Amino acid sequence: MTVKKEPRIYQADFLTELFRHPLDPAYEQAAEARKRNGPLKKPQLVVRKTVTFIVLTIIGALLAVAYQQVIREAPDKEKVRAGLIEQILQKRDSTRALAQTAEQLQAEVAALRDAAIGDPAQIEALRQLDAITGQRKITGDGVVIKISDGPHAATVRQQQINHYDLMIIVNQLWALGADGIAINGQRLTSLTQISSGSGISVGSELVVNPYEIVAVGPSDLDRRFTKSVIGGVYLQYRDDPRFRFGFSVEAKDDLTLPAAVLPPELTHAKVPAPAGSPSATPSSSPSGGGR
Repeated sequence: MTVKKEPRIYQADFLTELFRHPLDPAYEQAAEARKRNGPLKKPQLVVRKTVTFIVLTIIGALLAVAYQQVIREAPDKEKVRAGLIEQILQKRDSTRALAQTAEQLQAEVAALRDAAIGDPAQIEALRQLDAITGQRKITGDGVVIKISDGPHAATVRQQQINHYDLMIIVNQLWALGADGIAINGQRLTSLTQISSGSGISVGSELVVNPYEIVAVGPSDLDRRFTKSVIGGVYLQYRDDPRFRFGFSVEAKDDLTLPAAVLPPELTHAKVPAPAGSPSATPSSSPSGGGR
């Protein structure tokens, strides 16, 4: 006697439907087919088991080959990675050594210039100009701003600090009267670019998280920055669970900013030629760290 099943009705209440019909229709059909046709014959069972065994054997062999290949290639990849890291460290050390040499040469040139001028008033005026343009080391009171990625920056893009964040903070410090600024030890000038590529670069130097922005200027520079619009925005970002930036502003005395290493070829603005002149060319102007 076959029990007639009422047609299955799909409703919006899926939980109720699941308790009412816990068995998938395909299983019910398979069970009815076994009852109707009886158990499989021995040859059919043998064929099914043989096919299953062959398929599983092939899959296992493929997985074993893939595993062996990955294991075999792992040391080579690690060697390549270690080699690249070593090259990066060597290039970084070489760049820093060249920067130190350039700074020493700039100091020697400045000393020779002072000796050639001879006038103390003119020498002092040039030294003040060197300090303002970043060509001379300066010392004074100021502020240290530390900013860093949020705790989940690896997976949450909003929690990543980018070069625009550094540019915005730096421009605000210039506007508030800073005499000199450095990011992670890299002095900024009107020619310094703050850019992004594989990371954030200040000039030719790659800087990494966390970022320390040191500014020498008025004694109340920290208070001015905290009360500014930009300072308030980043304090909100620090407390906002969507961003959770690391951010602090602290006044410091006797800060020292190193002299900047200037590029071998200086870029300067030019007065544009009259409109329609064939010699008119757009002037080039760097963007980033300068006022």
